[in-house]
Amino acid sequence: MLIVFLKVLAIFCMVVIGYVANKKDVLPIESNKYLVNLLLEITTPCMIFGSMASNSLSSETLKTTIQVALGTVVFFLVSWGFAVIVVKLLKYRPRMDQGVLIVIMTGVNTGFMGFPITKAIFGNEYLFYMVIENCLLTFYLYFLAVIQMNYGYKKKSSIKEIFRPLCNMCMLAAVVGAVVLIGDIRLPSIVMDFFNTIGDATVPISMIVVGVQLGNSDLKGILSNGKLIIASVVNVAVIPALTLLAVNWLPLTNKAKLILVFAAAFPCAVATVAVAAKEKKNADLMAEGVAFTTLLSMATLPVVAVVLMGLYL
Repeated sequence: MLIVFLKVLAIFCMVVIGYVANKKDVLPIESNKYLVNLLLEITTPCMIFGSMASNSLSSETLKTTIQVALGTVVFFLVSWGFAVIVVKLLKYRPRMDQGVLIVIMTGVNTGFMGFPITKAIFGNEYLFYMVIENCLLTFYLYFLAVIQMNYGYKKKSSIKEIFRPLCNMCMLAAVVGAVVLIGDIRLPSIVMDFFNTIGDATVPISMIVVGVQLGNSDLKGILSNGKLIIASVVNVAVIPALTLLAVNWLPLTNKAKLILVFAAAFPCAVATVAVAAKEKKNADLMAEGVAFTTLLSMATLPVVAVVLMGLYL
């Protein structure tokens, strides 16, 4: 439990750096435009490609890999429907921000936080399955999450507008990484070191982006926004609990069950702030949701990890 707490605490402290830098005018709010571009166009694609290209898909892990992949697809679709119901019950205003609230409830940080924490607690084998989950998370973040953010808007989108978010460097990195993974292509270590080194910059840059956004926000508004608090609790507690109840009775391997539940327990993905900013949505609300769910996860993640250890290990 201490490992989980320290991992989450270290990542959350990076938000403070961005917050202080914003307040001291080292990184004014205008700088986020460039940080977001650096994040989405360079560091995150390198992280995605590096994580996929460094693994191999053997026959022994194929069954669990397929179960994790299919289970992740079902998770995002079902949690999306559940989040829509919650938003309707909450009657969140303004209506144009309801889509952001849906993403806060359904987004999961299985890349930035999931990789190091999973490896530290469950080891490299489970890290591989988290990478598979994260491949589908990439599709969610840069395609489905954009559609979710438009919830509450009356305008109709053309097919081109709907699929436009797929045309980005992150999705390109995921596609190329999948080819390398499935083709079992072994790249030179110097190439992998290049991508992994740049990709490692994603975590601090992402959290600094959140901090800069929070520096331009009213922090008291987070605790005074009861509906945001409810959405955050749904993200880190309610949906993971429902996921556990669902997968525990399905004919899945214990490894697949553990990964699906553990992935659901992570807070809202940091990348959603960058996506919201680029899509010109309410990035401040998204940043508040990311920060608060991350704070709550410091208490919930250790509990989930211990429960999963007892059930599936």
